[in-house]
Parts: sequence; structure tokens; C-alpha cells
Amino acid sequence: MSQPPLNQTRADFVAAVDHVIRERKTLKVLRDPGDCADLPFEVAAQLHVAVRECLDVAGWAPFHKPAHKETHQQGELKSVVPWRFYVLEKPALCALLQRLRTQAQAQPDSKWSRAWESKITRVISGTGALVLTTWLPDPSPDGGAPVLTENNQEHIAAASAAVQNLMLAAEARGLQTYWSSGGVLNDAEVFDWLGIPRTQKLAGAVFLAPTDLPADALEGGSWREKRGGPADWSKWIEA
Repeated sequence: MSQPPLNQTRADFVAAVDHVIRERKTLKVLRDPGDCADLPFEVAAQLHVAVRECLDVAGWAPFHKPAHKETHQQGELKSVVPWRFYVLEKPALCALLQRLRTQAQAQPDSKWSRAWESKITRVISGTGALVLTTWLPDPSPDGGAPVLTENNQEHIAAASAAVQNLMLAAEARGLQTYWSSGGVLNDAEVFDWLGIPRTQKLAGAVFLAPTDLPADALEGGSWREKRGGPADWSKWIEA
């Protein structure tokens, strides 16, 4: 059982944790993808430290099954956890946008041109950092797409818990968060550009933004106020 810091009562500790969980909400920081620019040095340095701290906290997510040894515990990232984090700071984000624009201009009416016109490019331009979180499926016996085995369900759940940890840690540090399915970031060719193995699957593209970044618009999530209350999603089982 976790203990409160020495200067906090149990009640204050509970209130602080509950507050962070309730206050975290989707906020998309939107900016013209043609206006992507590096952050001021001090802002970038502070964000770098904050993201490193968030990754450390996120890595304490629960997991019940280790990543497949031969497929995923190889190369540079060898952990047994069934998730991986890939961090893009502002220079890498702007370079990614430039690559997307080049592809879109070279291939009109393609997945690249459609991606360039989508909202995801505006979110990439507006954010401070992006953490692509993948889950690590066990390989399919026939070499095809991953099968939703019991192990893989465990891996997805663990990676999702890691994403939630990441966002709560970011919320506590005053960062705005947005968990996206990724759009074009989920494309196999984009994985290749970023050095992410195709054997991994995107669990979420987590956008992290300081509160004072320049933006053309801010957009919240559409489901936050529609979730109902505990009576709508929980039931007590009688003996």
C-alpha cells in the first residue's frame, strides 16, 4: 500500500490523486501544419524534463504477461514489458510534418494528401511533444496479423494502463494531453520512417503540450460529459 508523503495526510493524498484523475481531459492544440516551429529553448528544456519524468512514472503500469522473447526482447529496447514509448520532440515533429507534406505534394489524391488535409497534422504542429505508445503482440502462428489471444488481450490492457499513467503524470505536471488513435501515424511507412518495428501495434499517440503554446484553436473531447455516473457503469453483485 502506498503511503502519503511525509507532509501530507492520507485524506490530502487521496484528494490529490482523485483530483488529477478527474481533471485530466482531452485538449487538442491545433495549429497550421505549415507553421510548425521549434519551442523556445527554456520551454523545450522544461518539457523535456517533464516528459522524461512522465515516462518513468508511466512505466510502472501493471502487466501480467511478458513481451514475446524472440520477437520483442531484441535490439535496443529489451524490456519484458509489453509496451514501448517513442518520443518525438518539436524538431522531430516539424521534420515529420515536412516529410508528410513532401509525400502529399508528390502524390496527389493519395493517403498522404488526405493525411495532410486531416486534423492530425494540425495537432502535430500544435503540440509540444508526442509519445507514440505501442503494444507488443505475440506473433501469429501463421505469420499473419496478430490474433486476439488471451496473451494479446493482456498486452493491450497493459499498454493502455501505461498510456493512462503517462497522461495522469502529465496532468499533474500541468501539461495538456490528448490520446489519439494516430491517423496517419499508424501507417506502416511512418513506422519505418521513425524506426518503429512493424511487429508492434499503435496503442495510442499521446500529445503533450504546455499551456502557453501558440495555437490557432483549442478543441476538447466530445464524450467527457456523456459518460454518466457510477450507477450507469457499475453494478454491485448481491451474495
